[in-house]
Amino acid sequence: MASKNTNGAAPVISSAMEEVTGIIPPPQPPLEALGQAPGRNRMVGKRVLVVGGGQSVNSFDPNPPVGNGRAICVLLAREGATVVVADRSAEAAQGTVDMIAKEGLPQAHVVVGDVSDPAGCSQIIQDSLRILEGVMDGLVLGVGVVGFGDALRKGTAEYWDTVMNLNLRSQYLMLQEALPHIEKRPMGGSVVSIGSVASLLPASNEPAYHASKAGLSVLIKNVAYQFAPKVRVNIVLPGLIDTPLGRSSGLVIKGRNASAVPLARQGSGWDVAYATLWLLSGESSFVTAQEIVIDGGRVGTGGKAAKPLNAVAEVS
Repeated sequence: MASKNTNGAAPVISSAMEEVTGIIPPPQPPLEALGQAPGRNRMVGKRVLVVGGGQSVNSFDPNPPVGNGRAICVLLAREGATVVVADRSAEAAQGTVDMIAKEGLPQAHVVVGDVSDPAGCSQIIQDSLRILEGVMDGLVLGVGVVGFGDALRKGTAEYWDTVMNLNLRSQYLMLQEALPHIEKRPMGGSVVSIGSVASLLPASNEPAYHASKAGLSVLIKNVAYQFAPKVRVNIVLPGLIDTPLGRSSGLVIKGRNASAVPLARQGSGWDVAYATLWLLSGESSFVTAQEIVIDGGRVGTGGKAAKPLNAVAEVS
């Protein structure tokens, strides 16, 4: 039984469920997880490039949730940052910029480029620096691909290379191009990579995907070592997140639900965005070379739900 929703947030599940069944229902997600919390000016004056900040339209989902990259861009703009939205699709990036503009926020900017190509990575940085007047305080690397199928038995060398190129090599190339500029900032800069708990939970038929994400975590820690103390470099590891990419993978990956998440819901792109915001802001000034797991407690508890559940709340 659910109460009426009068404030635009997710429906509140009545405590009657617990009284009748003894099952603890998931709580109502906070405004932050719904993308409805106001900004607090934590990034005023900062200039940030978000690679993978666009969001494509999926024909199978007429009402898609916000993706990680778009949520990060919008949240940074709400917090006062100047944001460059980089994507291989101009339409996808422009959609994010339009969403920011609808909130009456300072204009964000579109840059188009292909991170699978070294020349494309260089062009993204050069175009972004031109827009940002030569200043880059922060960088978010969120481009990646999810593999499908039994890759070890049926996959090809070309398939392996595609996954590795997009999930690992592209971030290496972007770091090479961006870090010499970020380390010039007198107050220091920050880089956040978007990885995956797949680096910690290699339990699927996608060895290329898991290997690419594990390699990415090690790359980020090494770069953090090399560029300390001038640049902080961290990685966010999302778990079960309700995004367009997550929903599309859920069409072919069985068991993609929150039954093994102690917090009893899927995360949202906003959950990932707030972790990224914290790592980019001065609030995390003594944090580098860290993996920040955003998975509702699944990794930390061994994938066991904290309480028996017969209801799962999804954030959209």
